[in-house]
Amino acid sequence: MPTFGDRVARMDARVMRMLKNGCAEYQPLDGSQPVLGVEVMVDENLMRNGPDGVFATNAVGVTWRKCQLRDVERGAVFVHAGRRLVIEEKIMDDGQMATAACMEAK
Repeated sequence: MPTFGDRVARMDARVMRMLKNGCAEYQPLDGSQPVLGVEVMVDENLMRNGPDGVFATNAVGVTWRKCQLRDVERGAVFVHAGRRLVIEEKIMDDGQMATAACMEAK
């Protein structure tokens, strides 16, 4: 019988398969080997919570499964569909999936 963790992992895989925008390359700051083929969901005009409620930003949200990419660092880059998305901060991490707010480098 599958465990709860197995079921969560299966659900996350299904969500990513249905909603992903493709694969990205993660380029670490230290110039070490990039991580290729990270499945990502890209959210334009990310909504953020602040002291005055919810507001729209110019940030791009990038969500990935943690089994494909364990962690990211500020200033590192996701390359997706010809765009360079510089990581500003990790804004969500539930242990299975994580989201980072990024700014597009021109």
